[in-house]
Amino acid sequence: MEFKDEFDTIISKAKELTDTTVKKGNEVVQVSKLKLECVKLDNEIKASYAVLGRMIYSMVKHDNADSERIAEHVRKIDEMYTKMGKLRTEIEHTRRIITCPVCKAKNKYDNIYCTNCSNRLVVTDEEPEDYSYCNACDD
Repeated sequence: MEFKDEFDTIISKAKELTDTTVKKGNEVVQVSKLKLECVKLDNEIKASYAVLGRMIYSMVKHDNADSERIAEHVRKIDEMYTKMGKLRTEIEHTRRIITCPVCKAKNKYDNIYCTNCSNRLVVTDEEPEDYSYCNACDD
C-alpha cells in the first residue's frame, strides 16, 4: 500500500508541474505576441513621424501651411501612442506586474507597497485613463 501512495503522490506532483509549465508557456507566448505588436506599432510611429516631417518640410518650402492636415496626423500618432500604452499595460498584467503610480517603478502584482518609494500600491482590474508612452522608458 505504501508504494501505491508514493506513486500517486509522484503522479500528482507531475501533473502539477505539467500544468504550471503549460501555464507559464502560454504566458510567454502571449507576452511575445504583445511585444511583437509593440515593435510593429513602434515602427508605424517612426514612419508616421517621417511622413509628418516631410509634410512640414514641404509646407514650409512651398509657403503652404495646412495646420489641419498636420493636426490630423498628430492625432493619429497620439492614437498609436495610446494603443502602445494599452499593449504595455496588457504585458504588465500578463506578467503580473504593477507600476507604482507615484514613482513608476515596476513591482510584483502581490506587493502591497512599492519597493522603490514605499507608496501603497492599489491593484485593480480597471485600466488607467491615461495611457501615455515614452520611448525613453521602454523596457
